[in-house]
Amino acid sequence: MTSLVEAHPFPDSGAVESDDPNTLDHFNRPGKIIPYKHTDPFKKITKPSWVTNRQSSSLPYHFSALKKDADKEKACLTECRKERDEVEAYCASEFAVNGIVYNMERVGNGIHLITLLVNSDGLYKMSRLYITPDGFFFRVHILVLDTLNCSKPCPDFKLGSRYIVMGRIYHKRRQIPANLLQFLRGRLRPGDGLLRSSSSYVKRFNRKRDRTVQAAHAKCR
Repeated sequence: MTSLVEAHPFPDSGAVESDDPNTLDHFNRPGKIIPYKHTDPFKKITKPSWVTNRQSSSLPYHFSALKKDADKEKACLTECRKERDEVEAYCASEFAVNGIVYNMERVGNGIHLITLLVNSDGLYKMSRLYITPDGFFFRVHILVLDTLNCSKPCPDFKLGSRYIVMGRIYHKRRQIPANLLQFLRGRLRPGDGLLRSSSSYVKRFNRKRDRTVQAAHAKCR
């Protein structure tokens, strides 16, 4: 004989799942219906600052970073353009010439090879500087290293312009990074000029500077 329970079994509330949103949640509370809750997909999306009229918290950081970059650039250019005493620079340098920029070759970031055309009057101080005769002029090859890394080249040479240049002379004992020597192989010789933006002298030629440099030899100790 079949019992009433066997004929009409109640579903197990812990085992039955239904896709019907109106299914009874608990059978011990008959008639309790959980209404279907509609979820708004746009509710959790953060509104942009221009809608909420709130300033993004990252903006002050960006303004601060921009200010630091501007201050760094200003200090960099000030260091590059500062006036160095011609006599002091002459005495501290291994060579001093004035000449016209004949050729410029960019070797890498902040690295250039410069060729100057110098006449005999422009050879203030030679030491062991390597020069090549070229008609009425001499060619002087110079490696320029921009150690300040400003946004603008330092020193900033222009083709066809005339400069007074004082710096060091390259030789094998003078240390240059090995990775740089790979690019300079065959183009840099012992005796060529070597300029570093933080320690060399490069200024546009004028008569006043010319006279000062010519008279500097007698003032060196």
